[in-house]
Amino acid sequence: MNFLQVRAKRCHDSRQDAGVTNAMPSRRLTADLKPIFLLGALVCGALAQSSQTMPTIEGESFTGRKVILPSDTRGKVAVLIFGFTKASKEPTGAWADKIQSDLGSRTGFEMYQLPVLEDVPRFIRGMVISSMKKGVRENMRDHFAPILRHESELKTLVSYQEKDDAYMVVLDPTGRIVRQTHGPFSDEAYKKISSEVQALLNQQK
Repeated sequence: MNFLQVRAKRCHDSRQDAGVTNAMPSRRLTADLKPIFLLGALVCGALAQSSQTMPTIEGESFTGRKVILPSDTRGKVAVLIFGFTKASKEPTGAWADKIQSDLGSRTGFEMYQLPVLEDVPRFIRGMVISSMKKGVRENMRDHFAPILRHESELKTLVSYQEKDDAYMVVLDPTGRIVRQTHGPFSDEAYKKISSEVQALLNQQK
């Protein structure tokens, strides 16, 4: 290899080294930004979920009234209480009793109890509904409506986990979901739901 060839090779090697050196900060920058990108995606996802619109569901209340939600609660703050099993009667009832006692008389507020019965076989569904009706107080029957369709969609909506839990959804006056929670009744969980509802009601004044 002559002198010119040696110099040419050295220049070529130097350019390759420079390319590798220059590329390294770029790769480090990309790696450093990954947590920021992930955080941004999580925040966007949370915002999208918090502003989710309640899908339309229909049922018939125990007074024979056709219920269409969220249309029937437009202009009002609402709490929807879903149950998916027979055993969920206890927690959904406990939530409903407390909410009705504290907030039921507030202007601009409504609460619905919505047992989801699509999985109940059709040939016994009538008996199940009739038995359920007997256990509901007269003053709560107009807002107690079994839901017979879209069970899988509703389970996705409420982030269904524990089959016997009560699932609460809080709607603002436009029908948007502003809070969700699930589980047995507890004072701590109730305070969060109650505070959210009170804040929305105060905004309407």
